[in-house]
Amino acid sequence: MLRIIKGGDSIGMTEAPNYIRQAENGSYILCPEPEASGIAFAGNVYHLLGREDLEGVETVMLEETDAGTEIVKASETGGIMFVTMAEAGSIDDATAAEHAELFAPWTYPVGYKTGNIRRHGGKLYRCVQDHTSQEDWTPDAAASLWTCTADPAEEWPAWSQPVGAFDTYGIGAKVSHNDKHWTSDTDNNVWEPGVYGWTEATEEE
Repeated sequence: MLRIIKGGDSIGMTEAPNYIRQAENGSYILCPEPEASGIAFAGNVYHLLGREDLEGVETVMLEETDAGTEIVKASETGGIMFVTMAEAGSIDDATAAEHAELFAPWTYPVGYKTGNIRRHGGKLYRCVQDHTSQEDWTPDAAASLWTCTADPAEEWPAWSQPVGAFDTYGIGAKVSHNDKHWTSDTDNNVWEPGVYGWTEATEEE
């Protein structure tokens, strides 16, 4: 496992870095490690310390580390690894919600990246669009920026209009909408309950 360090701080870990170099047209392309000038990580390009300069990007270094030790350290320092895995999609939303206390509260002004998960009003919200937060852009009031993740304590969470492929409803998903309960009839469901793709649940359900 390799730790990615920027300015003395760890910004992530990876087993297989995406090594890159700059092509003649200025774009970045994947390449073997010996030819690399930098790496691509979490949607960002970084220059590798000691390699050919990449203009306008920050420099990082890679450090060998033991993955097992890192997981233990993470649990001892507030579940950093758990949060990282949840934001990467390796942990389902229901499990993440059971450990909501591990996630940092939403605040402003902060530059949030797509996929970041923050706690607000007792719920967890996932960022769906890169932005710098503002006082009146709270997760519960900015549907274009945040989507509420699943709450295991709530069997019929309120329906929310999906804004992308990542937050569509799967077959069998349960929601409440217009004072009724609904179950999804299809995967990748983006329709409003009562319009298409949902069946109204009976009281027995």
